[in-house]
Amino acid sequence: MEAKDELIQGFRAQMLSITSLTEAQISQVESILHVAMADYDVTRQERALVTYDYTDVEFIQKFVLAKAVEGLSKTSIKTYSSIYKKFFGETGKHIKDVETEDVRVYLARLKIEGASTNYLNLIKRALSSLYQWLVEEDFLPKNPIAKIKTIKNTKVVRQPLTDDEMELLRSACATKRNVAIFDFLYSTGCRVSEMCALDIEDVDLEKKEAIVLGKGDKERIVYLSARAAISLKAYLMTRKDKCPALFVSEAERMIGYWQRPEAERPVPERLRKSGVEIMCRKLGKKVGIDNVHPHRFRRTAATNALRRGMPLEQVSKMLGHANITVTTIYASSTHDEIKEQHKKFIV
Repeated sequence: MEAKDELIQGFRAQMLSITSLTEAQISQVESILHVAMADYDVTRQERALVTYDYTDVEFIQKFVLAKAVEGLSKTSIKTYSSIYKKFFGETGKHIKDVETEDVRVYLARLKIEGASTNYLNLIKRALSSLYQWLVEEDFLPKNPIAKIKTIKNTKVVRQPLTDDEMELLRSACATKRNVAIFDFLYSTGCRVSEMCALDIEDVDLEKKEAIVLGKGDKERIVYLSARAAISLKAYLMTRKDKCPALFVSEAERMIGYWQRPEAERPVPERLRKSGVEIMCRKLGKKVGIDNVHPHRFRRTAATNALRRGMPLEQVSKMLGHANITVTTIYASSTHDEIKEQHKKFIV
């Protein structure tokens, strides 16, 4: 079929689908088009994909820059970059050569090696985000990750800490710093990364408030209970260093610290997320409570706030959730709560 005839047939098909004209009327229009276009030549124009001579590193750099401008957090950018380095290094494939099967095989191997479902889905999201951007920017014709479905995760009911467990853990804190960290995490419900990034000047003990920088570089105010404010003040009064960080490493507890000349003693540094995680694990082990980690204090704060009547919208703002739907995971009733309500209403 010549290009001219193909064009007219395509026009006819469109007319049939979007107009109320009869078959006879459309045929008449078709005849008119043939006559009107008799003296014209029609050539099909092939639209080829524009190719660019970029290396894989340059592609990733351009993607990272674009996402940084869009507001993707530094942590996410760092995580994505690490995933790309590992994936392309282990598969030995260039960005333009990756096919869907390559990704499936890679994910399957990691799963066999014991990688968690959450980690596998994180890899899938990172790769899909990169390839979707490459498609949108006309660097590639299609996204090879698009056919790969999200890996289903077995839902595990993560329980908050009970009041008794909270008191046990707090009593096990050996230093004023650890007590202050414990109270701060529970009172504010903030993420451990947000707490570690705080400076002393970000906290107003008189107002019992702190300004934290959350995901997407969004600031929000979090609030300290009277207990948290008192323990934080007591800790800060012990500080003799000049580090601006709200919480610092306990250098004086290092082996051999006091045996060194004062000029050679380690200087306290900003406390890292890993340091808080280690502290929580040690506390849990000390009192016999499993799975103690910083996020569990956040979960406990949210769950207790909802149980005691705090509106879901306010809890969502307290936690810094961009979507209130995320907050609803803390609103699920526990087995004991359902059992208690069952006793009340089912006689």
